[in-house]
Amino acid sequence: MKKILYILVLSVVFSSCKKWLDVNENPDSANSTVPTAEQRLPPILAQFADGYESAGTRVAFLSQQLAVTYAINNNWNFTRWYANASNSGWPWQAWYVNTAVNIDPMITAAEGVGAYHYIGVGKIMKAWGFGTLSDLFGMLPYDEFNNVTILTPKFEDGSYVQGKVLELLDEAIVDLKKTQEAGAPALSVGDMLNGGSTDKWIRLAYGLKARYLNHLTKKASYDPQAVLDALANAPQMDAQSSIYQYIDEGATVTSTSKQALQYTNFSTTARVTKLYYDYLTNNYTGAPTGATNVQDPRLDTLIPRSQNSAGVLVRSALVDMQSVLPKTGPIDYSYSKNTASNKDSIYVQMRKNPLLPTAGQRILSTGSWYTQKGGKGLLLTNAEMRFIEAEVKFRQNQPAAALTAYKAGIRSHMTIMGIASAKIEAYLSSSSVVQIPGNLTLSQIMIQKYIALSYSPEVFSDIRRMNYCADASGNYNESTGIYKGFNRPSHVYIEAYPNATDWPRRFAIPSYEINYNIEQVLKANPNASNSTYINEPIWWDKP
Repeated sequence: MKKILYILVLSVVFSSCKKWLDVNENPDSANSTVPTAEQRLPPILAQFADGYESAGTRVAFLSQQLAVTYAINNNWNFTRWYANASNSGWPWQAWYVNTAVNIDPMITAAEGVGAYHYIGVGKIMKAWGFGTLSDLFGMLPYDEFNNVTILTPKFEDGSYVQGKVLELLDEAIVDLKKTQEAGAPALSVGDMLNGGSTDKWIRLAYGLKARYLNHLTKKASYDPQAVLDALANAPQMDAQSSIYQYIDEGATVTSTSKQALQYTNFSTTARVTKLYYDYLTNNYTGAPTGATNVQDPRLDTLIPRSQNSAGVLVRSALVDMQSVLPKTGPIDYSYSKNTASNKDSIYVQMRKNPLLPTAGQRILSTGSWYTQKGGKGLLLTNAEMRFIEAEVKFRQNQPAAALTAYKAGIRSHMTIMGIASAKIEAYLSSSSVVQIPGNLTLSQIMIQKYIALSYSPEVFSDIRRMNYCADASGNYNESTGIYKGFNRPSHVYIEAYPNATDWPRRFAIPSYEINYNIEQVLKANPNASNSTYINEPIWWDKP
């Protein structure tokens, strides 16, 4: 690669005058060296949350948590399992362009003042971002991504990246346990995620270790004890979770910079699926049931409702992804003079509408807990840790411990959502939840985790590890499959999934790399240009 160096030398001399041209850095103008660690951290956290939760939105469409009103666009393509170079792009861009390139400069700035806690946080964020993207895409630039002299960085396989991620997390834990140098900025100054708590950051690091190590359930190297060891130091209670709090600046504020990512991403086109509703209502093969069934208290908080002409709140109709409906519908709708533009208004939008209803005003949608403008981003929670524990204990044939963790995971998610304690306990003691250790199944654990991790990119890791609702041959099998009722959508992208045994296994490589770095992409995987590439398992998704 040719390197061209342009040197501009200005020599201006004025007698008895100060130089009018100062080559020193302007502290009021950002560049690669001016911002301090505490100034860099807030935008790093915000940009990471954007990319992470936007990946979760895409996974929600792919994993049949959400449907979308009919229009041949990126979201509709994800509902037909078509991850392409266009719709896969934003999580990639949000990480590489907006987040990752700023982490090493933050660490360098922190090193200069002995701000070890910022160094530790920087390493966690680097590990978290690369770990998330490697699980979604299977391969990505790592070693060369930040080398300004290399315009076409090589791709590394996710197995290599995971090794680097675990090393970073171990280093971060050491840094966060150090005492900072005198004069170093307190972590609380820039930490808008965990409020400056080094304990929460350390627990986050261990939680990520547990998450990544548990992805290896198909590999001979899977070590359940290593997962449990990480869990022992991860969040143990809800207050130790890493939850991103968004801000509702008011119904008349049009800026999207602070409002919840899922409020922004869902827009007015997302719709709830029959599968998601069936999981919430225990309407699936092998679901817990009995004489003392209790409705899940999250139901009306997660499923939007609208008022009918009589003023009665009615739950949204449900989109069955195996029906013909997703091929051409449901159709988007609008209201004029209190009348819907079409009958598909029964499929209620996920955003609250109106945001601030006045007395007597018709409620067009109650919205969802996740789509409040000032909602929460559940990035890594105690609930997730408990479901990982339940899975590991189940695999170790410890049904009593698995049942305890399974119930704790449900309780944690409901508590984070603000469900009243009495309702939680009534539900957990009912026959709607497994009460006998020997009756607990892996399917019941994973379906509750699916609910607790709504709209999280981690759901895609789980459904792949568990082979959807397929048997060992890859065919849909409701008697042995884990995610009961989760089948191919009626409008599946047949070019990528020509066989009944084909399931989504990775995101497509984004257009940025296809357009400008295709040689390195194909060198890493020659199949990347094939339509069936997205049904090719990534490294931990195969023995």
